[in-house]
Amino acid sequence: MKEKKNNQVYIDWGKKDKSGSRDMCDTRLDEAEKMVKYIKNIIPKESKIWCPFDTDKSNIVIALKNNGYKNVINTHIDNGEDFFETKIDCDYIISNPPFQNRTQIFNRLYSFNKPFIMLQPIQAFNNNSYIRWLIKFNKEIGFLCPNNRMGFIVNGIEKDKTTAFYSFWHCYKIKGVRGFVLLK
Repeated sequence: MKEKKNNQVYIDWGKKDKSGSRDMCDTRLDEAEKMVKYIKNIIPKESKIWCPFDTDKSNIVIALKNNGYKNVINTHIDNGEDFFETKIDCDYIISNPPFQNRTQIFNRLYSFNKPFIMLQPIQAFNNNSYIRWLIKFNKEIGFLCPNNRMGFIVNGIEKDKTTAFYSFWHCYKIKGVRGFVLLK
């Protein structure tokens, strides 16, 4: 994995432990499909969508393409594409970013002033910066909330059990998503 000396965000994300496994929680296809099923009548199919923390094998990328989105661009640090040094001309940004270093990631996302959807854990509400964004952008933020806690793919293994924490899709400037919306 490529690491940037001037960027601490990627230092722990995906770092291999003693067993050689990576501490990464990827989105399962069924979870990505629930989100895309909801937005497919909101976000036009011809939209250019950037998935900045995704490889071409990402289930978010796959779900978008499976639902008719043809103009999906994915970038990932493993391919040398650093989110903090990459800017893609797009209409929407959708991804499952590292849960660590949320402040730096969201500062950059908000600086683009583009609609975005980012998967977040419930612990986001413990972050002072996150709360300030909710207050500042309260009329432009909504949440897509799964019916249950989500399952993830951890170190390449799809987990049957859900995680110990609740996750949701944080939506900014997504028309039709205001307040809390239950995904089924």
